[in-house]
Amino acid sequence: MPKKKLSDHEVRDFLAGERSGHLATCTASRTPYITPLNYMYHQGNIYFHCAHEGLKLDNIRVNNQVCFEVSRVDKAVSGALACQYSTRYTSVLLFGSAQIVEDSPRKTELLNLFTEKFAEGRSFPPIDHKAASRVTVVEIVVDRMHGKSNVDPESVR
Repeated sequence: MPKKKLSDHEVRDFLAGERSGHLATCTASRTPYITPLNYMYHQGNIYFHCAHEGLKLDNIRVNNQVCFEVSRVDKAVSGALACQYSTRYTSVLLFGSAQIVEDSPRKTELLNLFTEKFAEGRSFPPIDHKAASRVTVVEIVVDRMHGKSNVDPESVR
């Protein structure tokens, strides 16, 4: 199965084009915890919004080191034998530190960027400070990231 390491440019393009990923944190008792969520990749970092309370925020407050995963299954590949079955996919893992965005104007700006990304061409009134105060915005400052694809043989160069 041909695997391809993604270039930094391919990783950034993939993250910018996708919408959902999985956030890995650790509880205070060191139990791993994974949360599926919608995200936005913006200026080299990952952003998501959530309620003001919850286990993922509790975990971030205890240990802000996180892992974030984004993947896409492109197709299943069958073969004559069971061991010839495979999946064509693209995946990215990134590691960094999560922090709550406290600056109200920045938080409002980010939420409006979320709306732009997820609105799919529909028009919505801008989010204001009052609406932004109803949610928490988290920024993952990316320390390192890497990606790979399991691609069709003709895709490998």
